[in-house]
Amino acid sequence: MFKAVLADSRVWKNVIESISTLVEEGVFLVDPTGVRLRAMDPSRVAMVDMELPKATFESFECATETPVGVNFEDMKNIMKRAGSSEKLELEKGDDEARLKLRFKGKSSRTFSLPLLDLSKDELSAPRIPFNVTIKTPAGTLLEAIKDAEVVSDFVKVNAEEGQLKISANGDRGEVDVVITKESGEILSMEMKEPAHALYSLTYLSKMMVASGLSEIAAIMFSTDMPMRLDFNLASGGKIVYYLAPRMEAE
Repeated sequence: MFKAVLADSRVWKNVIESISTLVEEGVFLVDPTGVRLRAMDPSRVAMVDMELPKATFESFECATETPVGVNFEDMKNIMKRAGSSEKLELEKGDDEARLKLRFKGKSSRTFSLPLLDLSKDELSAPRIPFNVTIKTPAGTLLEAIKDAEVVSDFVKVNAEEGQLKISANGDRGEVDVVITKESGEILSMEMKEPAHALYSLTYLSKMMVASGLSEIAAIMFSTDMPMRLDFNLASGGKIVYYLAPRMEAE
């Protein structure tokens, strides 16, 4: 069994929203160290890797590894009922096929979510050599992605010395967004060599939901290779996304 308490229910609400943009259902693995989940979207183009360590919680009890399979749309609908000043208790008994979500504020409200019998085989994190790692304010990256969406369904990400360029073009027009060290919007940059790649804006836009959880986004990629996008949660823990590239036509 396990029982965990979050002082602010909005933390779990935002985490579930960030996962559910890509994944319909999945298995949380709860053990004495915390809660984690790794799952791929149905098309297997993107992966989400979430971890909330024990220290994220106000209290945390779990003796042995406990798989918790859920439908994320159902959980998201429950979390929409979370109040801004309410605590959240998560609880599952050893022989129970339901997860209890209890909101504690002016009143105590308990929802029971039926659990799914899903395989708990954990996916391996991709082992990808990244030639570029850039940290930038999450809000800056979010605005660049929104700009690109105005004109296209795909975005080209280009890293050169001292700058990150987000560009898109299509029947609706063209846009270039340049983020530089000089402007202070590149907080750190590690580059073995310049890199560029094309990615789906549909997926990147979904991933940027997690920008509400973190002030800083870390972007890692190499030429025509998958992107890794990291968000470290202010409350502790992290959400990491991986996105396969779209190959440009010759």
